[in-house]
Amino acid sequence: MIQRIQTIFLLASLILIFLIFWFPLAGLIVDDSYQFLFRYRGIYEIHSELIAISSLPLAILFAIILILNLISIFLYKNRILQMRISILNILLMIGSVGLIYFYIWIAKTELNVIPRYTLISIFPFISAILTYLAFRAINKDQKLVKSLDRIR
Repeated sequence: MIQRIQTIFLLASLILIFLIFWFPLAGLIVDDSYQFLFRYRGIYEIHSELIAISSLPLAILFAIILILNLISIFLYKNRILQMRISILNILLMIGSVGLIYFYIWIAKTELNVIPRYTLISIFPFISAILTYLAFRAINKDQKLVKSLDRIR
């Protein structure tokens, strides 16, 4: 049901989370030049592509968020379950933002780097906002359906 506004919000959220798998979340600077990139799988050295710090829990979390978002799009007939999955997804997205900054804090202490965040690093937060907007629209639809049931 692509014509519903909540589906548009959920699809935009899905696209933002999918972009995290392609672009780095932050560049980490040592001695005025980029030496490390923080991607969803870990912190990599730019020249050798060796993992300096692995972030496997973050990769698993983003995969779960992506799958839940995709499932939520196709649950348009079951609005209650769609709302519950949306709330769970919002909590996971906020947790992923915290986990991103936790890994960057670890990199700052262990590797002695200066982080330069990219726009991609706020995509989970923007995605959480879009999912919240979808939740509100789903809730509005649910209230409309309940009110129509009372009229009969």
